[in-house]
Amino acid sequence: MSSAEETLYNIRSAIASIDSSIGAQSSINQATEQRLDAVDQRFDAIDQRFTNVETSFKEILNFFKSQTTQNPSRPSDNHPSVSPEAQPPRPASKSDGPQTKPSWASIASKPPAPLTDRKRQALHRAFNPPVHDPTQNGSYTFVYLPRSRRMNRAQIRSKFRQISIDNLRILDLSFPARNTIGVLLHEAYLPEFKSKLLEIDSHLIQDFDPLDHHHIADPKYQSFSEERRTQLAKALHQDRCIRSLYFIRLHLVPGVAKYFVHEGWVPSHVAEDIINQRLPRPVKRRPAPQSVSESTSQNPQLSGLSTQTNSSRGSAPQVPLPTNPHDLFGNPVPTQDMGTTPDFASNAYSSESSRPSSPVSDAGDLSQ
Repeated sequence: MSSAEETLYNIRSAIASIDSSIGAQSSINQATEQRLDAVDQRFDAIDQRFTNVETSFKEILNFFKSQTTQNPSRPSDNHPSVSPEAQPPRPASKSDGPQTKPSWASIASKPPAPLTDRKRQALHRAFNPPVHDPTQNGSYTFVYLPRSRRMNRAQIRSKFRQISIDNLRILDLSFPARNTIGVLLHEAYLPEFKSKLLEIDSHLIQDFDPLDHHHIADPKYQSFSEERRTQLAKALHQDRCIRSLYFIRLHLVPGVAKYFVHEGWVPSHVAEDIINQRLPRPVKRRPAPQSVSESTSQNPQLSGLSTQTNSSRGSAPQVPLPTNPHDLFGNPVPTQDMGTTPDFASNAYSSESSRPSSPVSDAGDLSQ
């Protein structure tokens, strides 16, 4: 077969396939037209139903209007007429008027929220005498827990919350050694804290010494002597305690500071400085001093007293030193550590008139 005949054969085959596809397409078009006609019939039927419903509603409305015009409203025989003034007021519903935004007065007049168990216990402790338990001294304590991996403070408190430990009773968290957590809390909460740990089969670390130099894991301190490492361990623990004093709530600072001083972890003067920084004492407001001449002119009897006072200023009396001075926490302070002498006391007395007033001197005046 030549190439021309082959080409004609291919053309003839293509024309035959086109004829067959045209015949199939005509049948597809007929089926599509039938479906469209059916859809049009359904829409026409639905439209007719809506028209009938609309007509029925109009007839019902016309019927009610005709009944209203033919029979005006009048009191029935069975129900006596009641004047609008005599009718009881109907409670206002939400649909009667537009919703208005509540004012601050209405918000403030709302009843207080119900007391929770925690608030009720706090109020009970505030307005009842303290309970003296011979097994507790009413102080704070550090307990130590083991840990299997590195966790920050937020993760630890989240774990405590999962076992129903009150995080408000956990004052502070520290990390005194590797794989160890230090928990600062009040001794009154210690039994409950232990019971919560027993529920997950966990126990505290017994006889843990935060001042042990073996807890220092930094390799750069391995070459230090044991004495220097012990001093470093004390300094590190003191730094942790100072950080706790700056972190805890204000009303807990004096009690926790007293506990740290009693344990020998923080010096008393450092604890006093922190207390004065976080709990500054209010300065007493003193009236303006009145001149001596004015007071003498108003009261002649004071002239003799002022003369005796001026004559006694030439010789300073010997002021005895206190035998047992104490610091803010009641600890005795040796006088040899203070470096005071009788000359220092007399000089301080002679310069008393020239120094400005201070809250401490004002408190002494009030005590006298």
